[in-house]
Amino acid sequence: MQLFQEQMPMKSWFRFIGNNKRLLNFGFLFNFFSSFGQTFFISLFVPFWVKSLGITNTAFGSIYSIITIISAFLLSLSGSLIDKMSLKKYGLIVFSGLMLSVILLSQAYNITVLILGLLLIRWFGQGLMTHTSVTGIAKSFENNSGHALGFTALGNPAGQFVFPLLTIPLISLAGWRLSLIYMAFAASVFVIPALWAIRSFPRSVSCDSEKQPEIMSENGHYFRSMKFWIIALNAFIIPFITTAVFLYQYTIGQIRGWDSSWVAFSFAFYAVFNALALLLSGILTNKYSGVYLFPLYLIPAFTALIIMPFIESKWIFPLFYAFLGISGGMGSTIKTVVLVDIYGTKDLGRIRSYFSTFLVLSTALGPPVFGYFLDRQYPISNILIFAGICVLIIMLLSFRLWKYRTA
Repeated sequence: MQLFQEQMPMKSWFRFIGNNKRLLNFGFLFNFFSSFGQTFFISLFVPFWVKSLGITNTAFGSIYSIITIISAFLLSLSGSLIDKMSLKKYGLIVFSGLMLSVILLSQAYNITVLILGLLLIRWFGQGLMTHTSVTGIAKSFENNSGHALGFTALGNPAGQFVFPLLTIPLISLAGWRLSLIYMAFAASVFVIPALWAIRSFPRSVSCDSEKQPEIMSENGHYFRSMKFWIIALNAFIIPFITTAVFLYQYTIGQIRGWDSSWVAFSFAFYAVFNALALLLSGILTNKYSGVYLFPLYLIPAFTALIIMPFIESKWIFPLFYAFLGISGGMGSTIKTVVLVDIYGTKDLGRIRSYFSTFLVLSTALGPPVFGYFLDRQYPISNILIFAGICVLIIMLLSFRLWKYRTA
């Protein structure tokens, strides 16, 4: 595997991709097909499950939240295994679990199979597919990890854009059960050759001499460290807010008097600016340290949450989503680079699995918390301002990590 200089001009992007295409292709595809376990994809099938199994939307929502929390716990147990086996073997196990979950959901003729399928698709899809991609790329690139993570993370917004466009027509043509089977087959056609082509990273990747003692001293004792909880809160807050906003975006639109087409148009700004921020984050994290950027990437999200309540124009919604997309895209890369900066790469699978658990929990807790306040007629403006204050507090706490910054 070829390593590059710390600084990389834009003209070197194509050479960088070409020289590392196998690993980058693997990372992109794992992020792309992690969409199967994401809420936006699952929501496309909820009406069919509710109708065919005779369950209520409220019951499904409760089941979904509980399943997401269980999957977060399973992720914390299974994520560290990536440190103990080859990337190719671990990736094959994770992808096989994802395919099993999709097939199970296609055969959901009763509530038991539905619950088992949802649990597996949240665990392997949202959790381990993304975890495998990010950890594998971070371990494989000692230098230019920001560029590599930024590029491969583009699989996430690509999935958000492509799958709704493809899935809805496919369901209308083939039905929801066959649609799931067809998509599982298509995923296998792309992912299995990509897995077969990669060369796995060594079991023990070299770390900076200053980081290695810290890993050894804190291995198994992360929860006692203040910096662990600062990083955990930072990793928690943006997914917590964005998942809730995504779920209730049409409710927000109704409150503001915007039709559904305008809401959908506005959401496209999130995907676009998320992708642009991912590319930018790769450049910035290789120029500056991840620790330096760690509090700063929250500024756009804070701006979005504070200005949204005070501007009535309908154009505030695409602007709101653009700012959220910038923080979401920047954070995808920066949070992983911070873990490498502080903990090194030797036990990255273990430590990142903990933070991935917080991320999954945030996506489970965000919607019911927002829904609680909306059901009790709290003004959406007050909810957003309170969320903005939470982001500000966590941003100020994150500045404390600057003392760990290296030159």
